[in-house]
Formats: sequence, C-alpha cells, structure tokens
Amino acid sequence: MIRLLTDYDREAAFALLNRDQTLNLYLLGNMETLGFSQDFCQFWGDWDDVHGGPRLRAILNRYMNGWAVYGLSDANWPDLARIIDDYPQPAARLQDNPGGVASFAPFLNHYRPAQVHVETLMRLDAADFRPRPSPPGITVRRAILDDLPALVALYANAGDMSRSPAGVERPLRDRRVMVAEEAGEVVSAALTNAETESLAMIGGVFTPPPARGRGLSQAVCSALCADLLADGKQPALYWKNPAAGAVYHKLGFHTVGEWRSVWLEPVRRGRG
Repeated sequence: MIRLLTDYDREAAFALLNRDQTLNLYLLGNMETLGFSQDFCQFWGDWDDVHGGPRLRAILNRYMNGWAVYGLSDANWPDLARIIDDYPQPAARLQDNPGGVASFAPFLNHYRPAQVHVETLMRLDAADFRPRPSPPGITVRRAILDDLPALVALYANAGDMSRSPAGVERPLRDRRVMVAEEAGEVVSAALTNAETESLAMIGGVFTPPPARGRGLSQAVCSALCADLLADGKQPALYWKNPAAGAVYHKLGFHTVGEWRSVWLEPVRRGRG
C-alpha cells in the first residue's frame, strides 16, 4: 500500500532513511525541517504487511518539481513511479539514489532522462579534516542577508552552479553560506544544500574564472567545513570536476560511493 506520510509515520520514516544517512541527506533534511504538512514538499510511503505488521519499505519525496526516492529491494517501484508519472505538476529532476535498485528512472513511463550525472560522493570525518588558510588579502566569513545581491550576481552566470535568486536566499536564511571577500567584493562562495542534526550536504562551491587559481574555493570550503564540524555536523558533497575533487581530497574528504542526478523530460508519444 502506498499513501502520503504524516507525523504519525515519523519514527518509521527516520528508521528507514537512517539506513544510509549520506544518500538520504536531502530526504532527511526536508523531513526534519519541513515535516509532513507542506504543499510543496510531500512524502509517500510504500508499506507491506508480509512480516506480520506494517513495514515501511520505501519513501518517495517531492520538493517542488524535484523528486527523490529510497527503499528496500522489495519495494513497489512501479507504483511509486506512477505517482511521479501522474502528478499534475511536471517533474524536472530526480535524485536517483534509491538504494534497493540501481536506478529508479527505468520505472518511469511518462518521463525519460534528458541528462544523467554520475558524481563521486564524499564525506569528511572530523579526525581527517585538514583546514586551509585564506590567501593573502582575502577575508573568508559567513554570509548574511545583506550579501544577497552580491551572491545573486555571483551565481547568475555560474554554469552548472547557477542559482535563481530564491535558490540563493534560501540557504542564507535557513542554512549557511561562506564567502571569500577581496576589497569588499565577493569573489567565491560555498553553501549547504541540506542539513540534518548530524550531516550537511555542501554545494554551490563556485569561483568565477578570472579569480581561479588562487585557492579561493578551497578557502571557502575549508571555512564551511570548520563551521559545520564545530556544530557537530559531518560534511558531505559530490563532484564531477577533477579539479574540485583534488580540493576536497586535500581537505580530508574520502569517497563513500556515487551520486546520480537525472534531469527529466516528458516522453513524446505519437498519435495513433
């Protein structure tokens, strides 16, 4: 049986997602921060009673037009996919790290992958952290709301790292952003995409091309990791650029697996 989850399902939901906290960091973060009553963030659970009582075996999460799923190997994957297929708001993206199967995308009938990114997933243990100093003339600090215009400008033409103004404002208000500043100008930034009580997913590590080669991304990422570890949160991240991977290795991150992100497009069906 598949149904929307409520607060009454919280204990079972966290027990399932905590089987792999790093893969499920976005789901856990949404659940901890937003709960089960938001219209833009919903959770469905797939239950069975084969083992003598209700057992939650998969969770599907919609956050606006993005989706994520995690479950056990015997989950009802086709019916979970049907929720995305039939949902009135078009789906744009899938965090395709389902746990119990290699990929959730093949179960979708109304969508197909337009792009698939398979990236290296890493985590940082406090004992392995090797902090890096800021380059000469650079101040690294935690951003505040007054930095919003500068950050919007920084991320406006950031390629794969580009963000809408709302996508910049949300981590400023709800999570954390670190910036590198030179002569009063923001020249690099890093932020958290999601946080739970014990983990945080780092993203948006970006330095514009003219400022690269000076260790700025390394400096803001190092400061962000230090801030998270001081709060008892283990940093995690994923990357596809080897230069970025080299930075994270220097900071002490180690590989724990792969991260799959899928951009979806509707399946065009011919007439007749």
